Amino acid sequence: LADATLRAAHGIAVEELPEGTARPRLAVVAMGKCGGFELNYVSDVDVIFVADSDDDLAAATTVATRLIHICGLVAWPVDAALRPEGSRGPLVRTLASHRAYYRRWARTWEFQALLKARPAAGDLALGQEWIDQLAPLVWRAAERPEAVEDVRAMRRKIIDHVPPKELEREIKRGPGGLRDIEFAVQLLQLVHGRGDESLREPGTIPALRALVDGGYVG
Repeated sequence: LADATLRAAHGIAVEELPEGTARPRLAVVAMGKCGGFELNYVSDVDVIFVADSDDDLAAATTVATRLIHICGLVAWPVDAALRPEGSRGPLVRTLASHRAYYRRWARTWEFQALLKARPAAGDLALGQEWIDQLAPLVWRAAERPEAVEDVRAMRRKIIDHVPPKELEREIKRGPGGLRDIEFAVQLLQLVHGRGDESLREPGTIPALRALVDGGYVG
């Protein structure tokens, strides 16, 4: 349903472009629970927008902005905050700009987030090219000496943002909650997925099954 809604909204947004505007090559990449096929009834739909070239950027940004608005009106919020530089960064970047950012600036948690990336709407071939170009960087992320501590620090930061009176009841972000499971699985994927491609699953449960089958966890 999320993919179908994103695709419909993309189609509407493209049709609304001013007459004479070239159709931009724009990929809508699903991230987070949407990327991992784990959406629930209160999930935002996390995405990253990728344009093919500088010539596509202006029209692609118009389409992406309108897509977010349409989905918010008819279905659910679309959140693009996982993009490079978060809400401070441009809504749409080119493939080359993404590649440069992840090579030079990306932090460990940003590679961790890419474990769930998959093309969902727009130019699916461009979305897959984006994933294929970033994949080698993802599987080298765990080689950084600070990688494990980075993941742990991000986990602590999430817990620190939970109001103390809600901590024991917070089944998503609290200790022993969904985030703990996700982070444990993703850290093992980053470390062992370098040499074991069977662990490169976007979903938490399939990834956990693969970790069990591979003997990495009991």
